[in-house]
Amino acid sequence: MSRPLMFVLCAIGALAPAAVLAHHSRANYDMTKEIVVEGTVADLAWTNPHISMTLETQSPGGKQSRLQIELASVSEALALGLKKEAIEPGAHVVVRAHPGRSGPGAKAVGLDVRTSDGTVYPLNIDARLAITPAARQASGIAGHWAPTLESYPGLAAIARPLQVTEAGRAAAAEARRASTGGGALGCDPFPPPLLSLFPDLRTIEVNDSTVVMRFEGAVGVLMERVVQLNLDAHPAGVTPSLMGHSIGRWEGETLVIDTVGFTPHRLGVLLFPSGPNKHLVERLTLSQDRLRLEYTLTLEDPGVLAAPFSFTAIWNHRPDLEFSGVACDPEVARKALQE
Repeated sequence: MSRPLMFVLCAIGALAPAAVLAHHSRANYDMTKEIVVEGTVADLAWTNPHISMTLETQSPGGKQSRLQIELASVSEALALGLKKEAIEPGAHVVVRAHPGRSGPGAKAVGLDVRTSDGTVYPLNIDARLAITPAARQASGIAGHWAPTLESYPGLAAIARPLQVTEAGRAAAAEARRASTGGGALGCDPFPPPLLSLFPDLRTIEVNDSTVVMRFEGAVGVLMERVVQLNLDAHPAGVTPSLMGHSIGRWEGETLVIDTVGFTPHRLGVLLFPSGPNKHLVERLTLSQDRLRLEYTLTLEDPGVLAAPFSFTAIWNHRPDLEFSGVACDPEVARKALQE
């Protein structure tokens, strides 16, 4: 087991409507308190955008009760090292969690779980724990990668340095007013750079004329970006799209990706709506020990940002990971918004 990896969870509410980021919202839970519950797993729903387990407990007086516990998405759980078989129905476990705000018995959000053999598994990025295999070298930037927890201090923390214009803040306020919860991020694809930040698997395929990047985006929606390597400039009249139009060039072993032509999106500038002139430059550099990629983004969006925004993360080489194949369930996402 690796040493605990530090993670700071930051509240989102002031920056974006909870409905928009339902699968990361903690509004329903008391994050200032922790509970420890011992019992038997009665039910496990290995679903996206959230896994859910039900724990059957017994009081000292013999009274039985059940507690539902929300976990991370499948892709995040796998990247953290959680094994599905460790929490299958029938397993006797001890769960550490944040309780629900609505009182005893309300659904809790899990932190970690100790199984009968003494192993402690993370149930959520909030646990500050990841179990990762021994590092293996990559031959280049192609392969399977996942950001470290240190690289993901929470969306609000990442977005805090953004210098947002008054127009950008007004657009965010309007997005909050217009949100009804039905169009939550839960099962909707979303644009870069947001999809590049979550600490789960992404794959990179390098070809002669393209680089293809694929993501589950911590929600169970497979999203794909194609970077053109045989163009020196973006063609005129690019048709806007969710992923934009990307061209790439090599600077030694560093891939530089330049993307324009984004469709405006309510989360196009992380937690703020993007405009039609959004411009994203990303750099992917393989470390000297060939175990990690340094991912750096620089984001410009005149009218939304008063100055360019930059952020750097480290992606670990993770050939042990595969995409979960668990599609996002709209009903699971909908219930998360209603609770």
